[in-house]
Amino acid sequence: MAANNMHGEEPRNPHVHHEPVDINARSLTKFGMVMAGLIVVFLFGLWGVFEFLAKREAELGRPVSPAALVRAQKLPPEPRLQAHATQDMREMRANEDRLLHQYAWIDPDKGIVRIPVDKAMDLVVERSLLPVLPERKKQ
Repeated sequence: MAANNMHGEEPRNPHVHHEPVDINARSLTKFGMVMAGLIVVFLFGLWGVFEFLAKREAELGRPVSPAALVRAQKLPPEPRLQAHATQDMREMRANEDRLLHQYAWIDPDKGIVRIPVDKAMDLVVERSLLPVLPERKKQ
């Protein structure tokens, strides 16, 4: 056996077979092109169907049912707690922003004031008011 390998011959086993070519590239390319063409055809077909249905709906022009018009104008039952929810939310946020970003006296007799949040954070850092944790012992 070693002598055969020295002369450049490959070892042969008559019982082992393999495929001479893994895939047929030409057939695979044709299949891909056919699939791409079918996708384009189906897209144009669906576009045509949607256009047809939109025109048909416009031609029929069915009126909205009277019941739907009545329900659209009807207010919810009492008690209606919030008549203008969007405006109320804007006002609430504006009030919160004013409280968070302005100075004001809370209790002048006791010397309690409200300061902006940014200023309060700066003061805490500046005065080292945060508690310091004791160092852990290394084990």
